[in-house]
Amino acid sequence: MTFIIKILSCTVFAILSLCNATNVLYQNKFTKNNEHWQIIGNKNFEPAVHQSYNINNDISHYIMFKDNLINSDYKNNKDYSVWYFQSPEIIINNVPRPGTTASKNFHPTFPNIITFAIKSFAGDFTELNENNDLIKLRQENSCITFKASNYDGKTKTFIVPFVSNLWRHEISNLPVTDKEMKNMFLAPFYIEILGDWTKGYEVVGLDNVIIYI
Repeated sequence: MTFIIKILSCTVFAILSLCNATNVLYQNKFTKNNEHWQIIGNKNFEPAVHQSYNINNDISHYIMFKDNLINSDYKNNKDYSVWYFQSPEIIINNVPRPGTTASKNFHPTFPNIITFAIKSFAGDFTELNENNDLIKLRQENSCITFKASNYDGKTKTFIVPFVSNLWRHEISNLPVTDKEMKNMFLAPFYIEILGDWTKGYEVVGLDNVIIYI
């Protein structure tokens, strides 16, 4: 198992080292506004708050949210209102209609990796929620998830590869096949990134969401 993890880490590092502006398929840097990101899973659907502050190299002009609904069952270690940052609709491939000339010459593009930076401004990160998903890719009738690791609340850039066997289906928890992963990028989809890490109150910022080929 350790050997597999080392191979995966090397693969991710190799992909990331090749990433540059020409490899970017989609990005949100939140330079001027929230770029239509919103908050889901808390009290109401609401726009993410844009902040025009420079914190450090990884967090500069970002979006954030202050937890306004604490609905945790500490006895059963369960948070009933886990909230996420949700992107606007994303289209990686404009798939042509079947049978057209364009469809015959169409070659889809499949991304390799997504990166994003998170920072907490308030909250007790020694009391994390358990078994949450770090990131979700959601279409109208399907959702796949990537599990969250431990996080201490400090500024961190997360690197998540689009490697199918690292992802699960949200409802069934079954593994995702390579074909299912590719299908996610052949139709409009949404990104959801975990903001509600703790059992109590927190303030969390998100910046530099970038999908690379």
